[in-house]
Amino acid sequence: MRWMCVQIESKVVEQGSPTLGFRVLSSWAERLVGLLGTGPSAPPVVLMRCGSIHTYGMAYPIDVALVGRHGEVLASVRALPPGRILSHAAAYCAFERPASPCPWPLVGEALRVTSLSFDSDRAAQPCAVLPDPVGKAVGP
Repeated sequence: MRWMCVQIESKVVEQGSPTLGFRVLSSWAERLVGLLGTGPSAPPVVLMRCGSIHTYGMAYPIDVALVGRHGEVLASVRALPPGRILSHAAAYCAFERPASPCPWPLVGEALRVTSLSFDSDRAAQPCAVLPDPVGKAVGP
């Protein structure tokens, strides 16, 4: 199992951007399933070569960011409820996790890969719950 760690690059966040860890789903079968059949404590995932996601059959809302080839965040939705579709023509991959108050990339920010690993223990540090919302959700 591969893991990817990314940092959010933003004009608002100058230093100390949190590292976010994601399980990499690259095969057709892995991307087809994604977070389906998991619970709200599932690890975050990144679906490679994916420009569209759906939440049909999901039992809980998810945070989603659709990202272009150069790491640019093209669409970002927090707490996308079950039964919805999100897509962007220029998206190359989709970052997903169970809805959380932890930091999440916003449209206009960029994601920078900091490491790739086969060890889930090194994938990311736990996120501290934030007292205030991270930012406005952008998307449908």
